[in-house]
Amino acid sequence: MERFEFQLAMLQKGAEELEKKIANFSTILQQVKTAAVTIWVALIGWVFASKIDALVPLGYVIIFGFWFLEATYWRVQFYYMQRASAVTEFLNDEKALDESFNTRSIPEGIVHPLGSLKRLKMPSLWRATCAPSIYIFYTFLFAVNSVVWLISLKTAL
Repeated sequence: MERFEFQLAMLQKGAEELEKKIANFSTILQQVKTAAVTIWVALIGWVFASKIDALVPLGYVIIFGFWFLEATYWRVQFYYMQRASAVTEFLNDEKALDESFNTRSIPEGIVHPLGSLKRLKMPSLWRATCAPSIYIFYTFLFAVNSVVWLISLKTAL
């Protein structure tokens, strides 16, 4: 097998691995959301069952903890999505693809896209926490926790 054929095989294998990693991170992100809701609901249920209203603020700790955990996983998933986009961009660029077949060489970083690519950087944690798929969910939980806390304070008076 010559070098170019090996690179093509690695490109195909790398693209498949990227798809798997992105799908795995989607599953992880869904599981994080499920765990956050489960633990938060258990806490609120415990608060109402035991009538210990002082525990409601603990819900904020749970919400923010899972918010940052999900943002951390989202950052990695987003990096892999950028990598997949770079591979797709290369494969859809007719001129670059023709040049690659003429020179029988694939550009650096595209051959096995799981390695690092110097032009792609992982997004900041702040950007990840503000991603709509994360921000909307946890802001809603934050608002509901605030309403529950206000209700518990009102009934305590």
